[in-house]
Amino acid sequence: MQTSANEIPVTGWGNLPDLALLSIKHHQEDSKDFWHWVVFKRIDGQSFVLDSASYLDKNLRQDFDVMHPKWFIEVIL
Repeated sequence: MQTSANEIPVTGWGNLPDLALLSIKHHQEDSKDFWHWVVFKRIDGQSFVLDSASYLDKNLRQDFDVMHPKWFIEVIL
């Protein structure tokens, strides 16, 4: 497996590659950046996010309207 060399700004869910690491929940505290990494996957046109957050009922997510990814790293198989 390989990854893109840089973090790429997210311009929309439809513009993401079929497999990527996404940063969500980006915020700053005392001038420090924080975010949460998730995995984005698209199979046969169906998109979903795998999120390891322990507070979620299910770790497979499709509630794209509440996730606001800042950037992604493409994963190349």
